[in-house]
Amino acid sequence: MRSINSQSRARGFTLLEVLVAVGVFAIFSALAYGSLTRLLESRDRIEAERVFWRDLSLAFTQIEDDLSMARPRTVRDVYGNPLPAFRGQPVDPRPQGDPSLEFTRGGLFVLGDSRRSDLQRTGYRLQDNKLVRLVWPALDQPTQIEPQLAVLLENVSELQVRFYVAGAGWVNQWPQPNAPLIGLPAAVELTLTIEGRGQVQRILRVNG
Repeated sequence: MRSINSQSRARGFTLLEVLVAVGVFAIFSALAYGSLTRLLESRDRIEAERVFWRDLSLAFTQIEDDLSMARPRTVRDVYGNPLPAFRGQPVDPRPQGDPSLEFTRGGLFVLGDSRRSDLQRTGYRLQDNKLVRLVWPALDQPTQIEPQLAVLLENVSELQVRFYVAGAGWVNQWPQPNAPLIGLPAAVELTLTIEGRGQVQRILRVNG
């Protein structure tokens, strides 16, 4: 009889042993699930960071490229009055307010023997918590023609601009009183306040 009982215990598990095994498996499964959840959350955070810094880099690259191509070419408004080649001012909160940056840029690629100018009127504004690039389809009468909009960066709560005047320092408005309309600042300082990330500041040369 002792031999038979020993063989029975060797061939199977008691109910207590099964319960212990199930409990151990449940504990390890919970730990593994928690680790997997944290891993996925970390991956999502890393991906969000990568997308943010990519978009921020692309936005400043676009602005830097536009400013480096700024040209001292004035334009005319709907009434035929000349507008400065480069205009800059604090953020205008009105829906159709003036952009914080508006200027004439060159360097556009023109195909073949086209007589189309390589100049373009370009601007930047803060609109609905988005940094938006503006492109007018024609140089003159920019206030009458609706510009094309392209969102460069989202979740921007504040945009500040300053302009460097050689020999005078930083100013908040361009052009300065009694300055020529074709004048360009030496540099532009952009400060973006981004929700949840604080301020990001860049100083970019103009026509450099």
